[in-house]
Amino acid sequence: MKPTVLRSAWLRLCLIAGFALALAFPQLRDALRPAHTTRVEIRIERADTGQPIPARVYLFKGADPFRLSPVDALLPLRADLFYRERIWRQTERPSVLEVTARDASHFILLDGQAAFDLPRSRTDIDEKYRVEVYHGMFFKPAVEEFTLGADETRRITVRIEPVAPGRQENWLSADDHIHLMRAREDDDIFLRWIAAEDLSVANFLELQRQQHAAVQYAFGREGEARNPRHSIRSGHESRSLFYGHVLVLGPERMVEPLSIGEVYANSPEAYPYPSVVFDQGRKLGGVTGFAHFYGSQPNSTLIMNLARNEIDFVELFQFGALHTAEWYELLNAGFRVVGNAGSDFPANIGRLETWPRIFPLLGPERALVLATPGESAYDAWADGIRRGAAVVTNGPFLEFSVDDQTPGAVLDWQGASKTVRGTATAVFHRPIEKLEIVVNGEVVASRPGDTQRTELTLPFETTVRESSWIAARAKASSREKEPEIWAHANPVYLLKNGEPVYREGARKSVRERWAKEAAFYRNPSLVFAEPAQRQRLLEMVAETETILTSPQPRWR
Repeated sequence: MKPTVLRSAWLRLCLIAGFALALAFPQLRDALRPAHTTRVEIRIERADTGQPIPARVYLFKGADPFRLSPVDALLPLRADLFYRERIWRQTERPSVLEVTARDASHFILLDGQAAFDLPRSRTDIDEKYRVEVYHGMFFKPAVEEFTLGADETRRITVRIEPVAPGRQENWLSADDHIHLMRAREDDDIFLRWIAAEDLSVANFLELQRQQHAAVQYAFGREGEARNPRHSIRSGHESRSLFYGHVLVLGPERMVEPLSIGEVYANSPEAYPYPSVVFDQGRKLGGVTGFAHFYGSQPNSTLIMNLARNEIDFVELFQFGALHTAEWYELLNAGFRVVGNAGSDFPANIGRLETWPRIFPLLGPERALVLATPGESAYDAWADGIRRGAAVVTNGPFLEFSVDDQTPGAVLDWQGASKTVRGTATAVFHRPIEKLEIVVNGEVVASRPGDTQRTELTLPFETTVRESSWIAARAKASSREKEPEIWAHANPVYLLKNGEPVYREGARKSVRERWAKEAAFYRNPSLVFAEPAQRQRLLEMVAETETILTSPQPRWR
């Protein structure tokens, strides 16, 4: 036979086999369907539009959790710090993803609707089913109870309401710290999962513990998965015992080595230090910053990197902890410190005995930027982080302005004093306990909640006589075994004659902390392959000591 005929015959055979498999799969699925089962069709709708919306759901039979079945995609998580888990799927485009961790199942309705096979309700004990539906933070969780009879087909529609319709849609939300292995074929499921969590941007970070972990298939634009509202971008976490954990979000390629030192890498060397990583990361288009606020290690170069204007952010909100005391001190010391937020998923799951269902799996702490997604939601969000135009939250939707300027703005002024006016509004699906305005770490205006109201507005006026920062924060009610629920805006800066904020007590505290860090970095036991590497580190340590002896120079 001619080659063209052979190819044609082979193509027909492949098409026939594929068609046969497509027919066989539902038949096999039906063959395994239990007898006397009930078919339940669940549809999640946005209450104000009636459109189906992806969501995270949980089913209870009586008082006990009950698995939804069948599912057509599975992500079994066992966080061992090497992050090798992959998504398993039965179909090309799954409709239900089951995420398992710590003996619990979380079900993601990727298209907002799916059908399940369940046993009937027991009539002898008046048994009921209950489905709980969650979609991010800015939609009211919904609950629907129902009973099922044997061999019945039942349709359940659950409607979820936005807490701030017409306003919340104008913001892009992101988790800056997710460790999940990602192949190109996984992008569709991951994009629909972050949509179910009402998350606009997910930063998937590769890292190293001897071998690379949470591996990404590509970096830069080639490695970005996106649709008109959502984006997943590759980045990396670079770790060491010497300097702390640092992040480079969205670079065109990795800055290698990802880790240094015996704990995280494969040699004792203490190079490259974060200043090198940040410089190269920025040149590659990345957004750079510290993980876990100070880096979660015994020593940290954060103060040096801030003094030298080498980073774009710190992780302010993570693991349910909002690090306001440390943040306020750095702001009062004269640094421009952009607060970001991220989960460190899936490592964060192991920190709680039971995951509180109110919090999304992805983006339980998130950073919001007022922006339209444009071609890339990641690009729009990253631009906002660089400008400090962010609000961090694990619950409330918080809006804040000062003289019509939003977070991150820098307002220069002259004279003896400056009076500003502004407004803060917080809304959530639980009561807001308090809404506050903070200037240089001190509360200057406050509105308490009444244990009922889920939205508070606070107009304010305040006068400053020195360079100052001003921000808003809101606290919502939390329940037992839940972390505190907060939202905090990044500051608007009011700089007298353009000079950074200066509080001598804060500057002194930072100076004393850096003195201890400097002693460590002068330790000759740190290993460098080249003498010039050690020498440059020592020069930067000394330069930082000099910078800290006086008020912070004007920001570049």
